[in-house]
Amino acid sequence: MLPGLDANPTPADYVRSILSFTKDNRGRDLFHWWRQARKGTKAPLFGSADIINACNLKCVHCYWWTNREATTGELTPEQWRIVIQNSFKKLKIANVSVVGGEPMLRKDVVQVFSEEMRNRMSVVTNGMFPLIAINGLYFVSIDGTEETHNRIRGPKTYGRIKENVKNLVDAGGRVNINLTLNTLNYMTATDVIREWDDIAGRISIQFHTPFVDDDPLWLPFGEERNKLIDSILEYASKENEYFVVNPKEQLELLRGNWGYKCPGWMILPLDYRGNIKMPCCMGSANEDALQPKCDKCGNAPYSGLLATIFPGEKAMAM
Repeated sequence: MLPGLDANPTPADYVRSILSFTKDNRGRDLFHWWRQARKGTKAPLFGSADIINACNLKCVHCYWWTNREATTGELTPEQWRIVIQNSFKKLKIANVSVVGGEPMLRKDVVQVFSEEMRNRMSVVTNGMFPLIAINGLYFVSIDGTEETHNRIRGPKTYGRIKENVKNLVDAGGRVNINLTLNTLNYMTATDVIREWDDIAGRISIQFHTPFVDDDPLWLPFGEERNKLIDSILEYASKENEYFVVNPKEQLELLRGNWGYKCPGWMILPLDYRGNIKMPCCMGSANEDALQPKCDKCGNAPYSGLLATIFPGEKAMAM
């Protein structure tokens, strides 16, 4: 699917998307990366940046709080500009996810990314603050239908988020939804998809990734998880094939353990001080921090890369 398409795209939308993709040398840079990959060179194609070490919410499932340390050395907007120029731009990164904490607490830094990574950036936000115009795309986190979401993220958060999303969409902005499935909300998945179908551009689905073996929020591999994935695939095939971002190959991968084949090298993740996080964007620059359980990973970006760009590894991971 081409980047920047709206729901139910028209021929004009496809033309617009192709023209947009050719701007800022994105097509050329992607071809350069592909040629290097064919030669066996492992270079990152995407990036992520935790631009702030603070958040206005404390969601019960959030991995970020697991490894949070006291804030030291948070970068200024101009320091982030230098980091962008010396890392993401130098490496010809195709898209950077601006995250946190809550990135909209640092709108000044979001603006720097919008300027430096024009048409190559997205902001992953809880949606509690008004969404400003950017040269990119928003991913707003929704964790179930209203009652379930509010139980996970806090009272009255759902209505406020929906209002902020609608306001930006009405103003011509681009907003997708992130849905992370866990044992608290998985039964609401198809209801969430249907509710947001007419509001947001698309929805990206992933599964909660545990940091400890006995995490009660992790939805185990097996019958319930498979039924859930089947229902998402059925929605995509019978109701709206475009709205769910995840391709069938990726959802099939998420039925079991694919983590041992994770293409972690494809995403360059930086923390709020500009240090590289390990082993992935869910990890930490602190080598003593807790690490995500890769054998139970439900992360959408990495599983999506494995399922769509590396079909050989995908088959082995199954």
